[in-house]
Amino acid sequence: MLLQERDVHVLSNLARYFILNSRQIRELSFPDDATGRITRRRMNKMMHAGYVRKRSLQVVNPADGSTTPVYHLTRNGREFLAGHMDDETLLRKPVEPSQPQHLYHYVAVSETHRLFDAALATHPAGVSISKWVNEDEFINPEEPDSSQRRMLRTKSSEASKVVCLPDAGFVVRYNEQNAVVYLEQDRDTFFHERTASRKSPGYRQLLAAQGHRAHFPESTLPFFYVLVVTPTAKRANQLRHAFAKKNRDQDVQKTFRFGSLEELNASNLLFEPMYSCCHHDDKVPLIRRIE
Repeated sequence: MLLQERDVHVLSNLARYFILNSRQIRELSFPDDATGRITRRRMNKMMHAGYVRKRSLQVVNPADGSTTPVYHLTRNGREFLAGHMDDETLLRKPVEPSQPQHLYHYVAVSETHRLFDAALATHPAGVSISKWVNEDEFINPEEPDSSQRRMLRTKSSEASKVVCLPDAGFVVRYNEQNAVVYLEQDRDTFFHERTASRKSPGYRQLLAAQGHRAHFPESTLPFFYVLVVTPTAKRANQLRHAFAKKNRDQDVQKTFRFGSLEELNASNLLFEPMYSCCHHDDKVPLIRRIE
């Protein structure tokens, strides 16, 4: 198959976001394809050529109204892209989700990643995001020794059952500071008290061990933020109170920020006071603007 430039664009986006559904691919690479027919044709060609794999969501996606298919790279697609881009780190990109039963969750993480990219495009130079790493990716893909490549998953000790597994992590650079942010993509799957109980111990231990510096050595801060993105404002408020109850230490409470997809958009994501906290009632921005 002779790949077109827009096909390579699709493969690049799959390398960046890992898993995308057909709507997301159409918006990114085929914005003039109003019916989706061109997108389906090109994706089918790449699938039959062995560059991408198609999977079906097992639940209806409310944003798309149907069990829309999702796509990710195959080994052949990854190898083609690495050669085309002359970038061997692309060979370390994941080609299989570690939890294929959670495809909807992967798509939600990709949507938040896209939202951050859109937000950066609307703001002037001075703020940037680097090293976005999903839970299935290596933090240091450039490391030649495979035994030294690391992921976000962190156990406090070999004997401990406490594991910290963010959905993604990245570094926000602004005003000569590098702040580490971990993403928790909430889909309102579990009761809010249970979610707080499951997630809090791992982040408490990660903060105590300064584990974010092992993930992102360029961090200039002795703390990190956990950004919890929820489907609704009601859910964000429920989680805020639940996490506050489970984490009495104010230093731990200060790490959490709660925002909802009902309210967040590319214009307000970074600098507007859209996020609630555990330790006070005022909403805060993700980044405090320096005038």
